[in-house]
Amino acid sequence: MATIKDVAKAANVSISTVSYALNADPRIPEKTATGIRQIAADIGYFPSAAARNLKKRNTQTVLVAISDFGGPVYHNLLDGIHFELARSNYTMIVSTGISSENLLKERSCDGAILTDIRIRDDQLSKIAKNFRPIVVLDRDLADPNIFNLTIDNHRAMSELTKAVINEGYRRIAFVHGVRAAHDNETRYEGFLKTMRAANLPVFGEYEGNFTKSSGLSVIESLLENRSPMPEMFVCANDEMAIGIMEGLQKAGFRIPDDFGVSGFDDIELATYVKPQLSTVRIDHFSWGRDIAATVVGLLQNRPVSLHKQPGIVILRESF
Repeated sequence: MATIKDVAKAANVSISTVSYALNADPRIPEKTATGIRQIAADIGYFPSAAARNLKKRNTQTVLVAISDFGGPVYHNLLDGIHFELARSNYTMIVSTGISSENLLKERSCDGAILTDIRIRDDQLSKIAKNFRPIVVLDRDLADPNIFNLTIDNHRAMSELTKAVINEGYRRIAFVHGVRAAHDNETRYEGFLKTMRAANLPVFGEYEGNFTKSSGLSVIESLLENRSPMPEMFVCANDEMAIGIMEGLQKAGFRIPDDFGVSGFDDIELATYVKPQLSTVRIDHFSWGRDIAATVVGLLQNRPVSLHKQPGIVILRESF
C-alpha cells in the first residue's frame, strides 16, 4: 500500500509539501500541486479522510438521528435532507437509538438533525454545550444551542378539525399516536382548541402508536366490547387512519356513509385506499431540504430563518 512518504520520495519534495498539495493549500503553486496529485494517483496513494478531517477539525458529515427505519414519512424526509446536503458536499449519516447518542457525545459529525424522542431533553442540552449545531424536529426546546424546526401541527390539525365540523359531524373522536411524541401532542392540542371553540365535547379518545395495525386494533376493540362509536375518527397520522378504515370495512361498514375518517401527513398510500383519505399534506421532501439548508447555513455561520413547516388540508372522500 502506497504511503505519503512514497509520494514525497517520487516527487522529490517533503511530506508536508505533499500534504499541502493534496489539500489544495494555496501555499503550493498550482503547477507543483498538479504534478504531486498525478504522482499520487499513479502510485495508488489515497489520503486518509479521517486524518484529513482530524487536522481540519471537521468531518463534512451531518448526523440524522431517527426513531426507527420504518414508515413512509422518514423516506421522503431523508431524501430531502440527503439531496440538499449533497449539494453542499456534506454526507448524511443516519442512526437510531444509543448509536445516535454516542455519535453526538463523541462529536463524530459536524452537525446533527434529531427526530428521536428517546434522547432526553436534559441529555441533549448537555451535549449541545459542546456540540453545535443541533436541529430538532420532534420537540420545542428553549436552548440557545439548539434550533427548533418543527411542523406547524397545531394550526394544521385545527384547520382539519374545522373542516370536519363544517361537514356536520358532532360525535367526533381522536385517535392518538405515541402520547409523549411532539407530533401527537401538538396535533391533539390543535384538535382540542377547535372542538372547544365550537362548544363540542370530545366523544372519545383512543390509543394508537402511529402504525396501521394500532388503528385496526382500535376498531377491533370497540367492536369486541360493543362500545359506543363516534361518527368521526380524527387520527394523528395517516397510517392509523388507514388501519381504522380497514377495520370498519372488514366489519361491513361504509366510509363515509357510516363513519368518517381523517389522517395527517398525506403519505402516498392515502390516495390508493378506497375511499381516498382526507388528510393534512406535509411536503416532507421540501421540509427535509429546508432542514438541511438550515444546518449548512449554521455550519457556515450564515444567517438562517427558523420557521415551522406548514400543512395543507386535503379533502378527498373519507368524510
